[in-house]
Amino acid sequence: MAEENEDQPESDEAANVAVQEPPADEAEETAVEETEAVTLSLRDKVTKFVKARWKILGGVVSVLTLLSIYLLSGTGEPEKTPKEKLAEALELIETSQDTKSWAQAKRMAYDLKKEEYQDPDFPGALYYIFGVVAFRNAEELSGEAQDKQYLIASRYLKEAERRAVDQAHRPEWCFALGTCLNLLGSAKQSRSLLEEAVETYPAGKLKASMLLTDIYLDHKADAELKKAFDLNTNAIQMEDLNDETLDRLYLQRAQLFLAQGKNEQAQKVLAQVKQKDSVDQVTLVFKAQTLMADGKYKEALAILAPVKDNLGLERKFSRQASYLMGLCAESLNDDEAAIGFYEQTTYRYAGTHEGLAAYLHLAELLRENGRTEEALIAYRKSLRAIESPSEFRNRWISLERIQKYVLDAWNDWVDEKKIKNGVTYFNAAIQLSDYLPPVLPDVQAKELAANANRRWAEYLERLYEDSTITEQEAMRPKLNERWKQSGIAHFELARKLSTSDRYGEILSISAEHFQKGHDFETALNVLTRFINTNPDKQMPQALVRRGEILLELDQLDQAIDHFQRVVTNYPTDVASFQAKYLMGVAYLEKNELERAQGIWKDILEISNLTPKAKQWGDSLFSLGKLNFHLGKIADSKKDEAEQSDSEEQQSPAKAKNQYYDQATKRLREYVDRYPDSEKVHEARYLLARSLQNLADQPFREMKHAKTDNAREELKRKQFAYLNMANEQLQILNRELRRLESLDRLDVLGKRLLKSTCFGMAHLLYLTEEYEEAIKYYHDAVNRYPQCTEVLIAYMKMSGCYESLGKKNEAKSMLEQAKIILRQMPDSVFDSKATNLGREEWNRWLDWSRELRDSDNRTNQL
Repeated sequence: MAEENEDQPESDEAANVAVQEPPADEAEETAVEETEAVTLSLRDKVTKFVKARWKILGGVVSVLTLLSIYLLSGTGEPEKTPKEKLAEALELIETSQDTKSWAQAKRMAYDLKKEEYQDPDFPGALYYIFGVVAFRNAEELSGEAQDKQYLIASRYLKEAERRAVDQAHRPEWCFALGTCLNLLGSAKQSRSLLEEAVETYPAGKLKASMLLTDIYLDHKADAELKKAFDLNTNAIQMEDLNDETLDRLYLQRAQLFLAQGKNEQAQKVLAQVKQKDSVDQVTLVFKAQTLMADGKYKEALAILAPVKDNLGLERKFSRQASYLMGLCAESLNDDEAAIGFYEQTTYRYAGTHEGLAAYLHLAELLRENGRTEEALIAYRKSLRAIESPSEFRNRWISLERIQKYVLDAWNDWVDEKKIKNGVTYFNAAIQLSDYLPPVLPDVQAKELAANANRRWAEYLERLYEDSTITEQEAMRPKLNERWKQSGIAHFELARKLSTSDRYGEILSISAEHFQKGHDFETALNVLTRFINTNPDKQMPQALVRRGEILLELDQLDQAIDHFQRVVTNYPTDVASFQAKYLMGVAYLEKNELERAQGIWKDILEISNLTPKAKQWGDSLFSLGKLNFHLGKIADSKKDEAEQSDSEEQQSPAKAKNQYYDQATKRLREYVDRYPDSEKVHEARYLLARSLQNLADQPFREMKHAKTDNAREELKRKQFAYLNMANEQLQILNRELRRLESLDRLDVLGKRLLKSTCFGMAHLLYLTEEYEEAIKYYHDAVNRYPQCTEVLIAYMKMSGCYESLGKKNEAKSMLEQAKIILRQMPDSVFDSKATNLGREEWNRWLDWSRELRDSDNRTNQL
């Protein structure tokens, strides 16, 4: 009887049947313990009996014990050596056909294993015994129990080979392992073993020949079919064949004729088969294939239906019928029926040619019907059954066809045209890529995985760019993660290409994708690897990219070194212009403003760049922005200068004016040249602020004007600057409101919109357009009620009403400001939006109200 609690040695891989067993030692120990349990049970009963009658039997037991010792010492033979025990166990295996003798041999082998004995002449002997016994036990079983026992046997026999099988026992070892592997679905692994068994193991020649005939038949090549005919002929000529065996051999011969298109010879052979059910099966399957070739799929289905479930002499016909019915249903576009037939085939006949082919067709149909997860499972199971492409043979499907199937599936899942309702299949393509080796080379599979990750990231990037700001905020983490995964996939591909010319190229892409995913530390490491490959043509750009990453990591000095290296060593390369611009950015970050300014001026005035170059436009904007901030810095020094009329002390005010003048020039050019750039909104706002600040100069000069005409001229000049500033804010406000209505306004855009709303009102106030200013102030405070700018707006509206002679309205504005101040949450004052606390604002509003009530308010104002 078969013992199903045995198992494989740990060193061996599982065969094609996925069965989890206890370790081999544990299996053997379990078998021994079961036998010992019976002995112990009997011993316990005897012991209880003796204890109950110890007074009567005690003396008798003692006498018998002494007698036994005496007899053993006088007549016993010397104990056998381990080698002798092994020889006895092997002899039991070789000479006996009794299952009890096999069990005894196995027990002896297990005892030797517990002693850790290994024969020097036959190191794998113990596992050979375990495997042969398991194999012979399997022959007595059927169905899943038999498959399980074959699996156990194959694992022991492989371990025996690993330890070494001597030549004397190799023939049966070849036969046993070859048969196990073949019946478990590993025909290609079993072929060489069975071929050797046919020549060296007479006891298994018939069975090995029949199994080999099926293997050769599957190849369908002329040379293979000739070998199959020779084997079949020799087998038929053997003596003492029973009717069932002869029928099997005749059926094989008929199939060989059919494979060669010799239908008449096939029919003659089939006439010799005594079991007519099997003859009918062969005939029906062949007829069905003929009908399928003529496109008559419904007729073929009707013929195959009774064969599919008729598990007669040869199960191969039922599995063929099952698979062919799936093909018929698929050809009739009845996907549901086809899926059912293929699923039944894979369930019943896993590990067979029909089972593998059915899995592939099933995967295709499931994919086409949107059942992606199920399709992936089917692809995985079918592809993992193919261990060696060079040795792959399947009577129904070629390796090239399989490769086309999986590549079609991959292309389908990365096709953005197939995306509906936001459901993508990039992840399925990535998973499929993992299953492809060895059907496709490992490098090709890695490249497919990398490309699927890249396409996924690019798709999300485009989706991100077309999304609203709210959507983008939710998408950003996912987009970053996808770029990082693409970076990882490309890095894995690069590792496979380490000796290839493409190694550096793929490393560079990997670093770029890590950078896009904001994983700057990893991007830096990968890019360093790329630079270490000394890419001559790509070195300048690589150094610039590394400098950019160092900028992101706030390693400014190292970044400047990289940029300087490019400018010095590659002055004519396009990358040198980007390096020069970024060097200015790095100096700006270091607060070395003059060096940054000098670099950007050189790009605009000395370099060979034209305004079409990105670096030229970026330098223009950066220079305009820097001049604006330099003007603000100078602005902070003007108070001291205004207290003196000396030329020396007024220089900060003049410098401030020069900075704003330069800022106005640069920024106006920028908004005119690049109206669609990402920075145009900020540039327009800074331009408006620069123009407004330029209006300060004529306003200050009014204090020293000698005549009314001079003052009017200065006022006209002041208002001209303010009106130009207001014009820029009006344009900016309209564009920002449009973007806001589309939810496409980012954080900077929202701040700029708020500033334009209050800024336009302030400019109208300064140009004495009080009624318009009040309208704009009301619009601003209604849009942004919870900010301190509201308090300023109410104070300004009070001033507007005062100038319009509406004193009650002016006081009312201040009272409303007081009410709003009380209603404002503390968080407004805790933020950095204002330097004043609630009490300071309260005192300021009180002072303003007292000022309005003062008789001398005009002079005080």
